[in-house]
Amino acid sequence: MRKIIIISLLLMSFPAINSAFAKSDIEYFPQDQPPSVIELAFLRELGLPILETMSSYGDNQLFDYGRIEKIERNRQNDYYDVSLRVISFEGAHNPPFKLINITFRIPPGESSEKYKVISNKAVISYKVKNITPEEVDKLSKFTNNSQIFTEHFLSDTIFTLFNIINVKCSYSTCITSNLGTPELY
Repeated sequence: MRKIIIISLLLMSFPAINSAFAKSDIEYFPQDQPPSVIELAFLRELGLPILETMSSYGDNQLFDYGRIEKIERNRQNDYYDVSLRVISFEGAHNPPFKLINITFRIPPGESSEKYKVISNKAVISYKVKNITPEEVDKLSKFTNNSQIFTEHFLSDTIFTLFNIINVKCSYSTCITSNLGTPELY
């Protein structure tokens, strides 16, 4: 009888022990409240990889209203999959608007041959959807700190765009180099 009780307790505790050694953890970020300071800081750090990823997929627009949706940690292989969304726009927040969902793997890991690696982050997923101004309003409702994010990030964004299209800036005259790349002198 004693053996049966001990075996039963061991079998019942196995799921609890197994979950303690889970291979991954997932943390979801609430989308119905403003982003936390840590989320804003992480988005700012990911700003350049986001812009470079958008450019590599042919979306040469600026973006705003970034939100991290979830972070999945893989304990066994020691990486994080960061899923986020941004809204891209033309000019001064003008249409066409696109909802862009990106998942980065940080660090890219050994399997990075399967994925594009940008700024030492593997792009696991990239999805684009055209959205209406009403959808922009709905998705940006809880991003009240986006104006602060945009002001601080704008100078980095402009610099990055010039680097992406190989424009060298100096003075205000633009001439074409031998390779057909615009250069400012």
